[in-house]
Amino acid sequence: MTAVPLLDTHERAEARSRIRGVKLDRDFQQLDRYYLADGLVEVVIGVHQGLGYYIVKEPELTPDELKLYNSIVEELRYRARPDQQLLTDPLSYLEKALREAIGNLEIASKVHASKHKLFYYLKRDILGLGPLEPLMNDPDIEDISVEGVGRPARVFHRRFSLYDWLHTNIVFEDEEELNNYIIRLAHMGGKHINTAHPIADVMLPGRHRATLTFSREVTPQGPSLTIRKFREKPLTICHLIKSGTISSLMATYWWLLLENKAFFMIIGPMASGKTTLLNSLAMLLKPNWKVVSIEDVAELNLAHPGWKPLVSRHTYLMGENLTEIRLFDLVKLSFRERADFIIVGEVRGEEAYALFQAAASGHGCACTFHSPNFEAMVNRLTSPPLNVGPSYIDLISNVIVIKRITKTPRQAVRRVTEVDEVISYREYQKVFTWNPTEDSFEPNDPCELVEKSVHLKRIAEATGIGEEDVLNELLERKSFLESLVKNNILDFEEVTNHLRRFYYRRSSGEKEL
Repeated sequence: MTAVPLLDTHERAEARSRIRGVKLDRDFQQLDRYYLADGLVEVVIGVHQGLGYYIVKEPELTPDELKLYNSIVEELRYRARPDQQLLTDPLSYLEKALREAIGNLEIASKVHASKHKLFYYLKRDILGLGPLEPLMNDPDIEDISVEGVGRPARVFHRRFSLYDWLHTNIVFEDEEELNNYIIRLAHMGGKHINTAHPIADVMLPGRHRATLTFSREVTPQGPSLTIRKFREKPLTICHLIKSGTISSLMATYWWLLLENKAFFMIIGPMASGKTTLLNSLAMLLKPNWKVVSIEDVAELNLAHPGWKPLVSRHTYLMGENLTEIRLFDLVKLSFRERADFIIVGEVRGEEAYALFQAAASGHGCACTFHSPNFEAMVNRLTSPPLNVGPSYIDLISNVIVIKRITKTPRQAVRRVTEVDEVISYREYQKVFTWNPTEDSFEPNDPCELVEKSVHLKRIAEATGIGEEDVLNELLERKSFLESLVKNNILDFEEVTNHLRRFYYRRSSGEKEL
């Protein structure tokens, strides 16, 4: 376990990384108000002069409470000892240490009723992320950004995505304090960051991904950070169907292709939902397969019994580096794993060539890729530094385009706008399109899809079944997924269990209920 130093005392830390007061005048339009941390933290969301705001109101400490807090921190600093409970149950360890520290302080009797507030700040500053902890506790926040000293932290809120980044009232005013905070986050992720190596990409506790910059080496406005929060329970394929991101027929079509080890490229701009869609599709893989995922920083979360995650390793040595393990190395390693399906979280370098080699050797493959459409994707793939040969492009079975769409003046949604089947290097066929006027997907008729799809015909030929059998398979699986959505079976574990039972019943010859 990497040792994480205690933050400075609350009084000094709040003076340097403080929550600014925001004047909510008559022009401030309140959109929502709710509470976090068992009601101790109030959140107000609103709009002022065209900008979105996310206002955090934490409990105030009286002078006596603040004095006690600082005394407790000092007690913990000198009394805390290494304990196995720190690894297994840090919250219980902190509660026990808090009781012991309070018992040793004479002032405790005066503010014993404030235990909940004191514990909130101790948990926030010692086990959590200090001033940013309220943002980490909000399940509706997707991303957190601090762009420099004296600049308000900003958040991307799932329910208010139309306003893009919301300005908070959390500001780091002191550069030294922000540098120390950045170092602490890097240590929490098992990495180092300093003047010589001013950039770090780390995974925080809870598998949240943080991109950090130190001092003003590469960021003239001062140290910076961006945290992409990790969903403990990812969205399922049923969530995406219910929310209208995809159609049930789309999901069924992909399900058949996945079983036949197709090669999927999920493309779109940043924050469009590519990784979420990739994670959801992976739920449809056969439970008796071996699935290998390869990422720079772990973001995928597969409830698959045969899942083996691989993560690259970066080092800090100068010159030739023989200890670094790149995505390219991990893709080559997966060839010797006898994997049925290989997933690369994001392709952006030489690993693209190795992934296409895997597809050529019969592995099922899937990845995400930054590109707006098929043509731009091909141009990037065949140009440096990826350098994929044009003859390999037709190994791709499906190109799925997903985008974030401003649907109404108050709502932004994510939609798969196009699904293309690749015929050759420059030729592709649209099998699904999104109709923005009606917010619907075409086709919606399985018969029309079988008639239109080249790859479904290839599956029929390769497996020796007729197109009518493919149609019946589509109808059965479409009905199965729609029944899950209709019965509001959306949870990660529930959907996974139903999919496993689906495969078990089919293998045992039982009929679907």
